[in-house]
Amino acid sequence: MKNFLTILAILFIASTTFGQVFNTGQTLKPKKFSLGIEPGVMVNGDSEFIMFLHGGYGIKQGIDFSAKVGVLGPLDYFGADVEFALPHRMSFAVGAHQFGDFGLDGSLNITFPIRSDIRFSTGLDSDINFNDDKTRVLLWLPLGLEIGIKKNMSFIFEAEIGLTDPTYHFIGGGLNFYL
Repeated sequence: MKNFLTILAILFIASTTFGQVFNTGQTLKPKKFSLGIEPGVMVNGDSEFIMFLHGGYGIKQGIDFSAKVGVLGPLDYFGADVEFALPHRMSFAVGAHQFGDFGLDGSLNITFPIRSDIRFSTGLDSDINFNDDKTRVLLWLPLGLEIGIKKNMSFIFEAEIGLTDPTYHFIGGGLNFYL
């Protein structure tokens, strides 16, 4: 079963291209994978459902790569990022996405351990979206809670509060598996 999940993770990462959701201030350990599924709602006047599938890989100590695809929503989402660990449970991530418009992504995240199996994360998430008529800089305040269910499984609840126009708000939650 573990080999099947590892192969699935590799295929998933290879077949997608950012990570605006499931943000934390921590990076994956070297040669470790993560897989996640997260139903969510984007709120921007109307509420739009979207299902995110996440994958990640620890490249080396303090650096990981993650990819995600969003389906069943108003538009398909494809994105990827590279995250770098900083001191004091913080991280910085840079990436790109396609979600109607092409965009570049950046985020600064910090994690506060509440208990060994419960962590709160926040920071600042930004996109620079390019479209035909205007370049837009969008900002969000991410708020997340990761609750360890088992040694290699967590439930992650998060909200992204839009800070600039025309951002949307996002509320989601799902399971993340660490392999």
